[in-house]
Amino acid sequence: MLLDQVASYGSVRSTKSPASLIRLFCPAHRARAAHGSFIGCPDLAGHVARTMLSSGLRWKHVARCGARRRGRFSEWHPAAQSSGDEHPFSQRQYAGARAQVMLRRQSGTRAVVLAMGSTITGGLPVFLLGALFVQIQGDVPASQWVLGAAVASYWAAAAMMSVLAGRVVSWLGIRSTTLFGVAVGALSLIGGAFLVPSWAWLLVWAAVGGVCNGISHPAANQLINLRVRRGMLATAFGIKQSAIPFAAFLAGLAVPALALTLGWHWGFGLAGLFALAVGGLFWWSVPRGELARPRLGGSHVPLTPTLMKYLLLMASVTTLSAAATGAVTAYAVITGIERGLPVAGAGILLSVAGLLSVVVRVVVGRIADRANSTFALATVAAMMFIGGAGVLLMAVDTQWTFVAGMLLALGVGWGWPGLTHFVVSRVAGPATPSATGVVQIGTYVGSGAGPLAFGLLYAALPQTTLWIIVGAVQIVAGYIAFVLARKTPPAVPVS
Repeated sequence: MLLDQVASYGSVRSTKSPASLIRLFCPAHRARAAHGSFIGCPDLAGHVARTMLSSGLRWKHVARCGARRRGRFSEWHPAAQSSGDEHPFSQRQYAGARAQVMLRRQSGTRAVVLAMGSTITGGLPVFLLGALFVQIQGDVPASQWVLGAAVASYWAAAAMMSVLAGRVVSWLGIRSTTLFGVAVGALSLIGGAFLVPSWAWLLVWAAVGGVCNGISHPAANQLINLRVRRGMLATAFGIKQSAIPFAAFLAGLAVPALALTLGWHWGFGLAGLFALAVGGLFWWSVPRGELARPRLGGSHVPLTPTLMKYLLLMASVTTLSAAATGAVTAYAVITGIERGLPVAGAGILLSVAGLLSVVVRVVVGRIADRANSTFALATVAAMMFIGGAGVLLMAVDTQWTFVAGMLLALGVGWGWPGLTHFVVSRVAGPATPSATGVVQIGTYVGSGAGPLAFGLLYAALPQTTLWIIVGAVQIVAGYIAFVLARKTPPAVPVS
């Protein structure tokens, strides 16, 4: 009865205010409702807010009924704070509903910017390593396979961290998890700039950077899932995931701007300062009370068996495609130089390809917002097919085919991560952190195994053969994504 009355409120919202709605449904708490707070029956708090949002009301109308102070939703109502009593809407059994309703769609732009910052921080260690490896070899004796081993250690650490990431986010909360990840990323970058006495330390600092990547993605995805309105989720994930190729863009730009003028140490050092700035921005813009624990008590939404099977298929797609893309990003600059491109030109080519991928991710994300998860997966398959064709072009031993192939392989073929995260958030719902961890394991394993295998086979096989193998792996990933797009997505788990 309560929900029916609230649903009918959408037709009379022009004549009744949210406060009058509270007084209508909960006369016993009329005085408190007059102050504009969801204080009353425990079920009233969650159900009224959810139904008001779904009935088409603007969020600002619902916000009038929320505990709001200085533009931010507080954990405690001001009146309850003064008396020492707990806000009924903060009770454990209703904390999940409160977090999902009160935090969602509030400051969505800020959430995307912060998520981008933490994602860029997590991606810079590995991309700088690949872009600046030629200059690093001048100071630190290292063979080509060391690059593959360092990249593999980065993604291996990210994969191991991703296994625990869902529970860590539920336990620590988004704010603490993100700050921890950014701090670890800053340590990796600053350590890479000032403490590399031998090639073994490249593996150490790369692994530390992988921890940052592994913990940052689930936290950033949950932040977007909570703060961005449903009709803009795919765009938000596209923008957030565009941070990865943007990190590649910055790494490629560091070659002519820093490595060839000031030295490769400056690239890592300035990236470390950027990571510290991201952490400071997050600390300042997200107060300690916000995003402390999306679910008080650290409750964890389990993955159903059907959903787990679906996610494992998604992980197989990301594993294969990430292996191909990882090989391209790690060895593109070195291969370009061997094909006759100037050192600065090879770095700029990586930057342009990364920037093109940024545009592609945002555009396909905006299109996916108007469609569904099936369309998103079909688009993922198409981009992987195009990326595979680009890698095959890179196998041809000419400069123009290498340039064109790299733009297709990275610019278009690397545009799928935002859509995969969007699909995961749609099918996983409240279990998004854990589901992201499952899919990201595939991404990390592939991103580590691809460059490692490429590096080990670099001296044993001709480059043409290697790039043909990489292109075939990308095409197989696209085929699996196409098959998965034709399957019915599983039901969303209930918290």
